Amino acid sequence: MKSVVKSAVLVKNQGKSGKTQFIITNEVKDFMQETQQNQQVPEIFQRHVGTWKGEYVKTDTKGQFISSFFGTFTLEIEGNNYRQINRYQYPDGKQVELHFSGKFEDGILKMASISYSDFEAIAWDAGQNTIGFRATKTQDGVLITFVETINLLSDNHRVRSTQAFKNGNFDGISFIEEYRDD
Repeated sequence: MKSVVKSAVLVKNQGKSGKTQFIITNEVKDFMQETQQNQQVPEIFQRHVGTWKGEYVKTDTKGQFISSFFGTFTLEIEGNNYRQINRYQYPDGKQVELHFSGKFEDGILKMASISYSDFEAIAWDAGQNTIGFRATKTQDGVLITFVETINLLSDNHRVRSTQAFKNGNFDGISFIEEYRDD
């Protein structure tokens, strides 16, 4: 956020009332609008902007290894608009790219995806450098729910852990330790 103080133009009213009026310049109006939008985006989300990379590890309900793959996650925030692109590279050479977008409303990120027609998610500042995240989608006729925490350990290091549920039944945990590229 800019720490620049803007000024308004003070004009004396020439009418009958004799009251002093403030006329606000377009520059000040733009600054006020930007400030209002930024207040809707919790600061913790701004700290996650950039490109993150790491190895995603999936486990079963007993914590036993199932699979892993590498991921690159690019996050952008412009005003109160959010964009994210996930790129996955699997050991067999398969690559997947997923697109997500959203808007911050009253400090809560509400997301959708063009990659999944029924994807819905919310994310929020959970305090202590942590973002809470909950998402649902349908895949192969099964309702999948993800509940995730994203913990920022330092400016360029974070850890995510995700509980997965299929049709309400616990299906395992995934985790990823990520480092920011920029």
